[in-house]
Amino acid sequence: MGISFEIAGNHKIESANYVTNVVPMFHPDRVLEVHDFLYILDGTWEIYENNTAYEMEKDDLLILSAGNHHYGKKPSSAGNKHMYIHLYQESKELNASKTADPVSSPSSTSTTALTSGSPLFHCASNPRIKQYFKEIIATHLSDNPSITQEMKEEKISLLMGLMLWEMSSLQKSLESKPKHSELISEIIDLLQTNPHHMYTTEEIADKFYVCSKTVSNMFKGAYDVTFYSYQMSMKLEMVRQYLSDHPYETLASAARNYGFYDEFHLGKAYKKKFGFSPKRKI
Repeated sequence: MGISFEIAGNHKIESANYVTNVVPMFHPDRVLEVHDFLYILDGTWEIYENNTAYEMEKDDLLILSAGNHHYGKKPSSAGNKHMYIHLYQESKELNASKTADPVSSPSSTSTTALTSGSPLFHCASNPRIKQYFKEIIATHLSDNPSITQEMKEEKISLLMGLMLWEMSSLQKSLESKPKHSELISEIIDLLQTNPHHMYTTEEIADKFYVCSKTVSNMFKGAYDVTFYSYQMSMKLEMVRQYLSDHPYETLASAARNYGFYDEFHLGKAYKKKFGFSPKRKI
């Protein structure tokens, strides 16, 4: 079931919040008049849209389109944590979920639109999506008297556009994967689920029964960088998100958790990538 949204549209929110399912819960059986963006922070959840089931895990984002039937047949995991945004779009909305698959339509390939044949996005490799999601909720819930409602709506619309752009970028990177994409996906999954370890090309080659040159050529062909550079860039993005989510953690803790020799190694690599040093106590 396809979806399509204008990135530069006028994005308005009905509601947005965080939820923890302390005990396992079924997804509500309902049809909404707004689009439901659901992001899993922890745990699992199976959700149906019409007759299609989507198995969600940590860092998965699912767009449940307005007017479709959403429900669950299995409860979430206990302690499931998620966040949601209920979104309107004025005038420029391109909701294609009730029509033909947007991927098959030439008119739907605009670079200013998020277009996907599936409403489920695996966002672990792009932490900016989660960060924008959180900023949208924080802005929506803010009661700062110096910020007018009009200013809040403008900021939310801009943040929503940025999040949709990141989702579009993620989608395009998946669509452009080379013939070794399945193996690359398995390698990337290993890196993401074991962030505390800094892998060598030889270690990866041994684990997946290929030669080191094959690993190097795959990453060079897919991303135009070496395997080491790809791994380092991914780890630094994860570190940036970790420091944002854990403001009281030290650089030494971040270095241990993400496979760096020490806080000095991390600080040097961080400054090289982002142009500034992480502001944390050692």
